[in-house]
Amino acid sequence: MPDTRNYIRPIMLLLSVALLVVFTFCIDDSAFEIIIPPTPETEVKEVKEVLHGVEIVDPYRWLEDQESPETRAWIEAQNAYAKEILDQLPGREGLVEKLTRLSDIDTVGVPIGRNGRYFYTKRLAGQDLDVIYFRDGLHGQEEVLIDPHQMSEDLSAGVTLMSVSNDGKLLAYGLRLGGEDQLEIRLFDVDAGSDLDDKLPKSLYFSVSIAPDNRGLFYSKMEGMGRYACYHEIGSDASSDIKIFGFDNAPEKIVTSSLSDCGRWLVCSVYYGSSGDKTEIYLVDLSSGYDPIVVCNDIQARFTGAVYGGRLYLSTDWQAPNGRILVADPENPAQESWSELVPEREGEVIRFFQGAGGRIFVDYLKDVQSRVAYFDTDGNQLGEIGFDAIGSVSAIRGAWDSNEVFYSFSSFHIPQTIYLYDLTTDTQDIWASQDVPI
Repeated sequence: MPDTRNYIRPIMLLLSVALLVVFTFCIDDSAFEIIIPPTPETEVKEVKEVLHGVEIVDPYRWLEDQESPETRAWIEAQNAYAKEILDQLPGREGLVEKLTRLSDIDTVGVPIGRNGRYFYTKRLAGQDLDVIYFRDGLHGQEEVLIDPHQMSEDLSAGVTLMSVSNDGKLLAYGLRLGGEDQLEIRLFDVDAGSDLDDKLPKSLYFSVSIAPDNRGLFYSKMEGMGRYACYHEIGSDASSDIKIFGFDNAPEKIVTSSLSDCGRWLVCSVYYGSSGDKTEIYLVDLSSGYDPIVVCNDIQARFTGAVYGGRLYLSTDWQAPNGRILVADPENPAQESWSELVPEREGEVIRFFQGAGGRIFVDYLKDVQSRVAYFDTDGNQLGEIGFDAIGSVSAIRGAWDSNEVFYSFSSFHIPQTIYLYDLTTDTQDIWASQDVPI
């Protein structure tokens, strides 16, 4: 429920940070005085309702309607209040110059490699929005595929790279307008350089996967109180999409789906809220219909599932607080058939895993430092990617049948750097890095 504290706290935090930064970087020893104006009044309009036998009194329900004239006037008053205080601070011009210089840099996303083609997002210094780029070949010429700067005069449109087909000819991306949570899903023909007619209507989507035959699209979304994993046949109307798995009334759940590299298995995960204390995993054998197979639904633990090379891999903290990785046959994924592939390690927490190049890459956190180990499908550790600095690895990407693995590393003093790891030579090279003026 709305509470003015939810709005005031960010404003006060902004003021505190601004004061701290200004004092640190830009202010000399000369004394100055800040005059704090009266805090804008917030009208109380009590709304009373009974939920589960308990009366709830909400004095600020009216603030939930962000488009109402009253709410807009309240927001403008809060902004004016903050501005009146901030404008009194000396040295703000210097602060703006420093922060602008540090933030006005090129940024690049971790690429998706498919069939010798590479897709990624990039925002150049001076640009407001991420642009989707493409290279034909690892060192091919960089081309702009989708530029949201051309989609709206007020730069309110943004794009998100969602999925790329195995042959690198079809791309799915999300179109977001005005900073909304909801996306419209569009399909892009890479060779033709244009969108297909297919569009998935605006909704809150959690995952998108293009089928190996390029004939359809698997996705998961929130629809009212429903949570579903669905299939869209390209060329058909989205209203006829098939609901493969999900719940008609489950506001407390989140459903995601991921497609196996072979396209036979759809892994459906059910999360209870964002805390991740419990996860249910189901498998759908797309070769024989849409009946879900239970992997786990009665264990109070976190699970992450994926199918690579015809095997089901599960990362979990079940009976292993630091995490371990289990493996099973997707045709017989019941708990009694699970075996341990990567055991729990003392003092090292598994953050996530990724299959690539016929190997399982595991990101560990040890002493506040990321390290990546990779294993064969029998659980033998084959190598490790180490780092000299304390930092974090994110977004490991690679295909099961490819020897290229991309990942991102950043640290307190090292800007985001994207590496390409070659599994044939066990060597890594910088694929992209940020040029930050520090």
